[in-house]
Amino acid sequence: MLLQLSDAMQTVDRFEALIASKGVSIPANGVSGDDMLPLWLILKHLREGFTGKPDDLRDEYTAGVAVHDLAAKVFAVRNHPDFGSLVPHLEMLASGAVHLTKEPPYGSADVYNKLIELYWACLLMGNGVRINLDHPKHSLGDNPDVIAVGPETSRAYAFKTIRSPHTQSLLDHLRKGVDQIERSEASEGIVAFQLTPRIAKAGLWPENGCYIDWRIPAARAVELFTQMVSQVVIDNGQAEIDRIFAGRKAVGAVLCLAVFPTVARNPLTGNPVVMPVKVATLVEVVPSHPISVSLHAEIEAANHKMQTEL
Repeated sequence: MLLQLSDAMQTVDRFEALIASKGVSIPANGVSGDDMLPLWLILKHLREGFTGKPDDLRDEYTAGVAVHDLAAKVFAVRNHPDFGSLVPHLEMLASGAVHLTKEPPYGSADVYNKLIELYWACLLMGNGVRINLDHPKHSLGDNPDVIAVGPETSRAYAFKTIRSPHTQSLLDHLRKGVDQIERSEASEGIVAFQLTPRIAKAGLWPENGCYIDWRIPAARAVELFTQMVSQVVIDNGQAEIDRIFAGRKAVGAVLCLAVFPTVARNPLTGNPVVMPVKVATLVEVVPSHPISVSLHAEIEAANHKMQTEL
């Protein structure tokens, strides 16, 4: 997906103005020192005559992709009737870095985790869906993070940000998510893994080179997601996974998401350019407990919004 830096900067500017109107500011993080809006750092390098390679700004581009994408999604739903429910999450941005690709500074992990809830809520809202968003600070942790409210049924999304490489960690998060969905008022729901931290060092940014097509790292990300989640089933056995979902409202699939930058050839010029890649895919874990048509359609629509809203 091509993205002009100047357009990205305008998006971030509008985002800053929007949240400022809600009384929210985004300073540098006091613990890590990270610039909350790293696109500014990239632009500064370019304006000063930066002549290096994309590899030299990898961390900044990685951070910039995340903050731009979030800014675009938030700004797009500024007139949605449920926008006010996003403000508590936006306020948390003042206490933690926006990007999700580094280990969070001590005491800031919760901020990182809450950003994916805000992001997915915006995708649903962008399609006209009414939402209930769990409060980021006044929650007991026993409710799904995002609930899409329909006229007859509601659908719950329980998000978990995954950093650990161990399948036991994924299993624990899976159990917690299923329990949260079961306690909710939603008629069905899905556990969702935010896997950006897990794939940050998976070779999806080509060192000293570029992909011939951005769809190559996107497809590789889907492969990695499938391997990670499938390994949980392999290590614990299908019968154990079936027991977790038996008689529950959670569907037998996991929604996996990640946002990351890569370097690929511009399809128009053939020159290497930095491109943001956004991936959302479903990985089935319990075939006997399939996802409903309505939930699947809602996720497909959100994924389309994720890819096209810049």
